[in-house]
Amino acid sequence: MIPPLAAISELRGSAWSVLIARQIFGRCPPFTAARLTTNALRLLGVRIGRASVFWGMPELTGTGDVCARLQIGTYCGFNVRTYFDLTDKITIGDHVAVGQDVMFLTHAHDASDPARRGGAIISAPIEVGNGAWLGARVTVMPGVKIGPGSVIGTSVVVTKDIPANMLVLGSRAISIAKWR
Repeated sequence: MIPPLAAISELRGSAWSVLIARQIFGRCPPFTAARLTTNALRLLGVRIGRASVFWGMPELTGTGDVCARLQIGTYCGFNVRTYFDLTDKITIGDHVAVGQDVMFLTHAHDASDPARRGGAIISAPIEVGNGAWLGARVTVMPGVKIGPGSVIGTSVVVTKDIPANMLVLGSRAISIAKWR
C-alpha cells in the first residue's frame, strides 16, 4: 500500500535517517554508547565539534533537513533527553554544558489574534555562546541568544537574550496582562 501524500511529505529530507538512528541509539541506556550516538549524529549531518558528546540520543524535530540546522562547537556535553526543535537554526558554541531534559524551541505561534491565540507559526534561530551552562529542564525559546559564560539555572524558561557572564535563576509566574 502506498502511504498517503501527507505521510510522504512528513518524511522528506533527513526524517528517515533520524528515525532510524533514534530506533537504534534511542534504546541504549543513558551514558552508554555516547561516542557512537555522537558519531551517528555526525553521519546524519549534524555539525559537531571535536570532543563533544551526547550521553543519550537527542530528539530532533522539524521539517526538511533538520540535521543541517544544528551546529555544535567543541568540548560540549549534552545530558540525556535533549530536545531540539529545528524549525530554524540552532548554534551552540564551544565548551557548553547542557543538563538533562533541556529544550531548544525555535518556533512558536503568533498569539496576537484574540480569535485564535495559537495562530500562524513564527520561528527564529537560537544561539548559545561559548562556555555557557544550561541546567536541567531549561527551556530556550525562539530567537534567544545566551551570552558566553552565562549560567542558566534549573527549570528556567529563557524568553529574552541573556548577556555574557550572567547567572539566571528561579522560576516565578506572574500575571502580566489580561487577555481580551
